Amino acid sequence: MRIQDYFVDKTRRAADEAFRYAAATPAEKLDWSPMDMGRSVLDICRELAMTPKWAFDTIEGVESDYSENAMAELRKMQAAWTTVEACKAKWEEHAMDFYELVKNLPDSRLTETRWLPYEGGRDFTMIEMLEYASWNCNYHAGQIAYIQILLGDKEMH
Repeated sequence: MRIQDYFVDKTRRAADEAFRYAAATPAEKLDWSPMDMGRSVLDICRELAMTPKWAFDTIEGVESDYSENAMAELRKMQAAWTTVEACKAKWEEHAMDFYELVKNLPDSRLTETRWLPYEGGRDFTMIEMLEYASWNCNYHAGQIAYIQILLGDKEMH
């Protein structure tokens, strides 16, 4: 197995887990957030829906636009995604391109690095960039599970 295939499989499994946990959240609680200050399950799912696109762009060297206008446009677009299912459908749409990119990434690119502004700004390895989508899903699956515990759901979904 090539490392590229491993990352495709790992990312699929991580996304499946995050969306499985999110789908177990009662519909009337999708917008609930801890202490009205944290993020809701729906807000997290909206971020997850964009994750494969962001990962694709990162690997391909596309610069991210975090301007107020760009973020307002993103929030406006995401507002239409009102269910976990809608967010998962957007994930799948974005993931198709990400998976193709990763599967077809030549081994020669595995040694590439790219400076990114995260963690105070540093060079990230291609392996780290390939792992971003699965890492983000795992991170947010934990947040969703914690929200469910606060709502009284202690099941392992």
